[in-house]
Formats: sequence, C-alpha cells, structure tokens
Amino acid sequence: MAERNTDRIRYRYGICLNDNCEKCKSKEVQEIPARKEFVCPECGKPLRECPPPKKGGNTKLIGIIAGAVALLAIIGGIITFSGSGEETPKQEPVAVAPVDSDSIKAAQMEAENQRLKDSLAAVEAANAKKQETPAAKPSAAPATPKPAASSSKNLGYATFKGSWPNDVNGRMVFTSSHVIDSKDPKKRVAEPGDYVIGEWADGHLVQGIWYGSDNQVKGSVIIGR
Repeated sequence: MAERNTDRIRYRYGICLNDNCEKCKSKEVQEIPARKEFVCPECGKPLRECPPPKKGGNTKLIGIIAGAVALLAIIGGIITFSGSGEETPKQEPVAVAPVDSDSIKAAQMEAENQRLKDSLAAVEAANAKKQETPAAKPSAAPATPKPAASSSKNLGYATFKGSWPNDVNGRMVFTSSHVIDSKDPKKRVAEPGDYVIGEWADGHLVQGIWYGSDNQVKGSVIIGR
C-alpha cells in the first residue's frame, strides 16, 4: 500500500483527450513525472487524470495463453500418433520468371526491323530484275546512248544516293542534325552521320530503316504514302 502511495507522489497518470493524437486513439494511460507539466508528450495537450493502470494483469493473461498452447500441442500429438502416419508430400512452388517489358520491346523492334529488311530486299531484287536490259536487236544504225541520271543529290542537310525523287532502295545520308522527313508524325531527328535506307516517293520517305553513324540500327520508320 505504501509503495502505491509513493508511485502517486512520484508520478501522475492521465489520458489524452485530443482526438487527433495517437495516444488518445489508443486510450493509453500515460505516466508523467510529478515535477513535469501534466500534458501529453505526443501532442502537448492537457491530460485528464485517471487511476494508474493495474499491474500483473498481463502476466496472468500470458500464463493462460501459454497453458492453452500447451494443451493444443498435446491434443495435436495424440491425433498425429492415432492417424495413419502417412504424410502428404509438399508441392514445391513453381518458379515463374519475371516478365521484362524492355526485353519484349527489344524483341518486337528486332522482329519489325527484320521484316522490313526482308521486304526491302525483295523489292530491291524485283527492281533489279526489271532494270535488266534485254539483248539489243541488230539494226543498221547504232542507238544513241542516253545520259546517265544523277546518282547523288545534295539536299543541304543530307545527300541522297539513288534515283531522286522516287526510289525503292534509296539512301539518305545526313550531314547535319535534321528531321528525317517532314511527313513523319513523330518528327524523329537524325544526327550527322546517320542514314536511312528505304523506299522514297516524290521526295518523301515511305518506309525504311534508320541507322546510326556506327552502322547500328536505331529503329524503323514507317510513314506511308
């Protein structure tokens, strides 16, 4: 009894009334030294004085829980020994490899580039076959040779190699930073040394493959007519 009175002198006990304070929400009885201001250490609001919490309640509860656990363990052991003794094999979890979105995009881009390369190769082969000159028939007078068309055109920002403005396999080599084609909705910009190989119509790119100055594929450009 004397010890409890001494506690009362040394400490004061109270509950926080501030609804916004975590101590109030948990209804925790706070122990405040008698010489300190009787306010909540959490929010600084005044406390409502209350009796000190009872001691020993938790020890009794822990003893009850421990006894219940022991009883359940004994019952479980009896059931185990009275059973058939066969254990159900555990099924090992199947590991699922994570899906890498960057790898999927890279694979799709590689497939698209390969498809475009095959398409351009087929068009180039067909064009070469069309341009094969048949054997000339003998005639009395030799045919007058036509002047060869220019195989290169300087556009200022790039040099076009092929039959301008229409070519199924032309090459545009950029000499300065510039938009690849004015009709490109994405307005992709090529850097000096970059080049694009593909199909051109009326001076505009229809479709092609965009390479960097290091000859590595930077992407496919499909604009259409």
